[in-house]
Amino acid sequence: ESGRELKRMTQPVNRELEAYMADMVARVETSLTEGISQNGGTLEQAIHYALKVRGKRLRPLIFLTLIDALGGDSEQHVELASAIEYIHTYSLIHDDLPAMDNDDFRRGKPTVHKKFNDAMALLAGDTLLTMAFEKIAGHTGLDAEKKIRFIQIITRSIGILGMAGGQALDLEFSGQTDLIARIHRMKTGELIRAVMVAAAEISGVEGERLHALNEAGKSIGEAFQLADDLLDLDGDEAVVGKKLHKDKDNHSPNAALFFGREHVRKSIDRAYENTIKHLRMAEIEAPAFLDLMRMMVYRKR
Repeated sequence: ESGRELKRMTQPVNRELEAYMADMVARVETSLTEGISQNGGTLEQAIHYALKVRGKRLRPLIFLTLIDALGGDSEQHVELASAIEYIHTYSLIHDDLPAMDNDDFRRGKPTVHKKFNDAMALLAGDTLLTMAFEKIAGHTGLDAEKKIRFIQIITRSIGILGMAGGQALDLEFSGQTDLIARIHRMKTGELIRAVMVAAAEISGVEGERLHALNEAGKSIGEAFQLADDLLDLDGDEAVVGKKLHKDKDNHSPNAALFFGREHVRKSIDRAYENTIKHLRMAEIEAPAFLDLMRMMVYRKR
């Protein structure tokens, strides 16, 4: 089946589905800023600001919709989903700093270091990462064994073998095309894969079904980053909410720059088809989750 045929298969969007997703995002939004005041000290203000700049909340949505797709109750695990978003937000704050990607805007708003200052942005990111694990530790919806396993899965995906290691390779990148896929996998794909595996394991999924979801997570993470590469070249800044067309000047590992747009589009289709194949193997049929997978890849923002 072609990518276009698969896209049509996974587009059962309706008002009930949209309401389900909107309700889930609202639950996450409420959890994100619970106990954090915009009128506190400067650090607390910076954290509140970073969390209130509206994003897609993609990783929490992957986590919660997959739990529901596996027959669980996502409402029990909103705290874990918001902890995942804390981790993602911390990474964005640090990525935007002058020493890293040097971005002035994120999600259409001034980045944290522009709104406050570099030092406060560093502290806000550090604090969000700390708060994520405080939130996970205090979650009452999991037994201790599953909570530890959740932490193991997530921490591995954001450390030297995942997000941080990938960012280091990105910063040192000097045109080695053989490193591009590895950087994509580590910097972006690993956390997406981990979120799916974490949702599966706390839902009691094992064996071949768990393996299939792990493979689906790898593929959708790859497709998502490739789509992001295309957006940097062809997207609309007003729609995307961040500075685009900067990868060439920054000598970034953008696959579309090195391999061409058509090659990347075909790679996206292949990765998406592989995702759907493995989701079928894992017996995932929930329209909300399947539609989220499609939107991650075939998107304009």
